[in-house]
Amino acid sequence: MGHPAPARQGQPQTAASSAAKPDGILLDLMTGAETLHDSLELLAAASARAVVRTTDVVIECAVVVRQPKRTPAITGTTPDVIRLLEWEQHEGEGPVSEVLSGGHPVAVLQRSGDFRWPRYCNQLQLARLGSVLGVRLAVDQGAGEARNDGTPVRPTSAALAFFAQDAKAFPLQVISEARSFAGLAAKSLQMALDLHTARSTASDLRLALDSRTSINVACGVIMAQNGCSYHEAFSILAKASSHRNIKVRRVAEDILERLPEGPPRAHFGH
Repeated sequence: MGHPAPARQGQPQTAASSAAKPDGILLDLMTGAETLHDSLELLAAASARAVVRTTDVVIECAVVVRQPKRTPAITGTTPDVIRLLEWEQHEGEGPVSEVLSGGHPVAVLQRSGDFRWPRYCNQLQLARLGSVLGVRLAVDQGAGEARNDGTPVRPTSAALAFFAQDAKAFPLQVISEARSFAGLAAKSLQMALDLHTARSTASDLRLALDSRTSINVACGVIMAQNGCSYHEAFSILAKASSHRNIKVRRVAEDILERLPEGPPRAHFGH
């Protein structure tokens, strides 16, 4: 196992910095990460440290993850690189858009004399940056899925973007290091995505079970009070929901909160 990469000045050493080279281990993108955004912050910091070891210039990093039916998740090591990546995702012009669209897995932009993305180069100039390296991360969530109408769902895609003030900050040695690190980053990100998805699914299931419990108990109260069937009790809830323009669960909870002993507590996931 390689020695840990040193933390950059002003940045604390984190679990994500424990991997210096892609030698079979994974970056820890979950410790202390409650959300996907937290995991991406760890990944951006670790990626910048990995590439800065091969050059004497300051390197900043941003990361983007596109997931089906969700707004792209974007973060980075400085506000400027986050803003640049957000602009690029909105406009669809730049090296990261190139690699995410299925082009080459690596795209290098040197602002001086590079005319492929003129509007993007203007944004770089405003940020006082001279070069960008975009690297695609091979993740495969959502591959093969389809919408209800049968049209395919675009699978999850992700990329790293490295930024430097120097217009020639990414020679072949640095590009090679970035590509090598991208393999480790992709595996680590895939695991983080899977775990965050599992957490979200479990949370949604608990909410659904809690919601169903509240509705069922409220229906029981209505049945006892009105001597009606479950179907009729649920219809009463549904009508109240429509009349008040709130969810059926909220109507049910209002009924249960007025019980003398208070609302029953669901125990799913506790």
